[in-house]
Amino acid sequence: MSHPRLFCPTLTAGVLTLQETESHHALHSRRLRPGDPVLLFDGRGHDAEGSICDAEDQPAAQPTSRRPRKRGRSTCVRVAEVRYVPPPDRQLTLLVAGCKGPRLTWLVEKCTELGVIELVFIEFERSVVRVGPKHLEKLRRTAIEACKQCGRLWLPEINARGKLTALVPEAADGDLLVAHPAADAMPLGKWLHEHRTLTSEFSVVIGPEGGLTPSELDFLKTSGGRLVRLSEHVLRVETAAVAAAAHWAAYQEPTRS
Repeated sequence: MSHPRLFCPTLTAGVLTLQETESHHALHSRRLRPGDPVLLFDGRGHDAEGSICDAEDQPAAQPTSRRPRKRGRSTCVRVAEVRYVPPPDRQLTLLVAGCKGPRLTWLVEKCTELGVIELVFIEFERSVVRVGPKHLEKLRRTAIEACKQCGRLWLPEINARGKLTALVPEAADGDLLVAHPAADAMPLGKWLHEHRTLTSEFSVVIGPEGGLTPSELDFLKTSGGRLVRLSEHVLRVETAAVAAAAHWAAYQEPTRS
């Protein structure tokens, strides 16, 4: 049985105090007690085995002149050694439209599990949902939980960067693909098979529910975008994002044994 995984953004050797959300998860959800083994990760390629500390091992609280707000009990973990795994050589960025409610959360969760390196939410001409700072805070927490569940060490970057026309020239450092249901578009699986040893970084643009406008398609083609097809049928935003990520993940080599 694998040890419980906990997120610790400042991961070093020694005695570490977990964030409040992780402490609650350790003590109440997992019911961990002193001496129980855990695995910590920082979302930047580092992880470490550790164990929950006894109460006497926990650092003393620092004095403060302010009245502290009520908090749950903190949890400390003793770590002996921190390991590092580099990011994958081949990286996928999704430039994607926002979608509503739980569908947006599901998109982030599944794309995190599949190894997407960055999710950039863009405003298209037919966009209905604008992803803002409040969305991003919750979505980043979703990504942490997904990493804990699936064993991933690198958190994806999750950003919202305005309109398509302002972003693509900056984002398309590698190959730029555009998900589109056109019959003459190359299937993404075929494109990946033909480029599996050539492409290290690429981005896939996934438009909104109403589709890309003719002017957006022209702009993307002018920017070097290549149309690829994900399915025989028209897909919703979150389905298209996961389909693109799943196609890509099938061609990746494992980053660690």
